[in-house]
Amino acid sequence: MNVRILPISQQSVQASPCRAVLWTRQANRSDKHGIEEPTFMKSQKNRNEKGAILFIVAASLVVLLGMGGLAFDLGMLYNVKTDLQNAVDAAALAGAWKLNGTNQGINDAVTSAQAAANTYKFQDHPISLATSDITFSTQRDTGYQTASAVISAGNAANIRFVRAGKSTVMDLYMIKIIPGVGSTQTVASFAVAGQSPPLNEICDGIVPLSPVPQEGGGDISQYTPGYYYTYRLAPGNDVGSVGPGNYLLLDFCDALAAQGIDCNSGGATIRDLLSGATRGCIPLNIPICTKPGVTAGPVRQGLNDRFDQDTNRTEYTGGTSVTWQYNRYVQPNDPGPAGNGKRVMVVPFVSTAQGHWEPFDSGKNCPVYILNYGCFFMRERVPGGSGLDIKGEYIGRCNVNGYFDPNATPPPGLGLPSLTKIVLFR
Repeated sequence: MNVRILPISQQSVQASPCRAVLWTRQANRSDKHGIEEPTFMKSQKNRNEKGAILFIVAASLVVLLGMGGLAFDLGMLYNVKTDLQNAVDAAALAGAWKLNGTNQGINDAVTSAQAAANTYKFQDHPISLATSDITFSTQRDTGYQTASAVISAGNAANIRFVRAGKSTVMDLYMIKIIPGVGSTQTVASFAVAGQSPPLNEICDGIVPLSPVPQEGGGDISQYTPGYYYTYRLAPGNDVGSVGPGNYLLLDFCDALAAQGIDCNSGGATIRDLLSGATRGCIPLNIPICTKPGVTAGPVRQGLNDRFDQDTNRTEYTGGTSVTWQYNRYVQPNDPGPAGNGKRVMVVPFVSTAQGHWEPFDSGKNCPVYILNYGCFFMRERVPGGSGLDIKGEYIGRCNVNGYFDPNATPPPGLGLPSLTKIVLFR
C-alpha cells in the first residue's frame, strides 16, 4: 500500500472544512504586509464604516435644512422689509403733501399718511400706522414731535418734514429648527419726506396772471391766506396801482422761446398756459412784459379747461373774508370728491422794479420782474362774456414742480422765494 504524506496546511484543510472557509484567501484583499484579513474582521470593519456614514448624512441633513431655512426666511424677510419700506415711504410723502403751515394741515398729514400706508400689506394684513408713528419737525434729522405736540406748541407754520416709522414682528418658518434660533424677527423701517429748499425756478404750472397789488406794495407778505384776490382785471379797471389798459396778464413768450418752446404773444399762448397745455420753466427775477388787452375769450377758455380737468368740479362761493374754501376742496365728500390739484395755480408776483414793488404803468410794461410766487385756488368757473374781475383764493405756499438754481441771481432785498416741492429724503 502506498502512503502519501500531505503537508500540514493541507492536512488542516481536509481535517476541518470550517477552518478551510475561514482561511480562504481572496486575491484582491490584503493588509499592508500582504497578509489576507479574515472574513470576520472585515465584517466588523464594514459595520463601523456604515455607522460613520449614517452620522455624516444626519449631520449634513441638519446643515442643509438650516441653510435652506436660512435662505427661505431671509428671502421672506427681504420681501417683508421691502413692503414695509414702501408703505412708510408712501406715508411720509402723502403726509408731506398736506403740510400748509396750519394746524389743519398737520392733522390732514396724519390722516393722509395713515391712509397711504393702509394700502400696503405686511404678511397679508394691511399696514396700520398709529398717530405716534407719524411725527413732524422743522429740521430734517432731529426734533421730531407728534401732531398734538406740534399743535400745542403753536409751531405748525414752521413744520417742513414728516417722518413715518413702523416696527413690527415677522414669523420665521424654517430657520427656527436650528437650536438657539428664535421663531420671530423684528422688522423696522422709516422714511422722511418734506419740503425742498425754496425754488427759484418754477416749471409746468405757472400761469401768466399776477394778483392786484395790495396796500403797502406787491410783496407776498401783503396777502392773507383764505382771502379772495383779483388776478385778471375787468375792462375799465379802476385800481390806482395799475394803469388803464393793463389787466395783469403776462407775456412769457421770450422766456419760453429760450427753452425751445413754440409760442407767440397772442391769446392762444395765454389760453394754453392757463389750461396747462403749454409748459415751461419760469425763473425768478427775469425780465418779462405785461400783455395789453383783456383777452377775455382765451382767458375764460384756458381757466375753465383747467377747472374741468379736476376731479372736484364743485363751485365754492364766498366773499373776501377768510373762508378757506380750499380746505373743503381737498376733503372728500365736502360735497364732492377730493380735488387732484388742477384748480391750484402758481401765480407770479411782479413789479416794474427789481427788489421792490412799484406800480404798473398803462398798457404794456416792459420789463417787469417776477419777485416771488404764490399759490391760488380757483373757487369757481369763469362766466361768459368779457366778465368782471377774475379772482382766486390765496392759499399761500403749495407744492410745485421746479428746482433751485444756486447760480441764479435772486431779487435783491427780498430773501428766499416761498415755494418748495416735496422730496423723499430717506
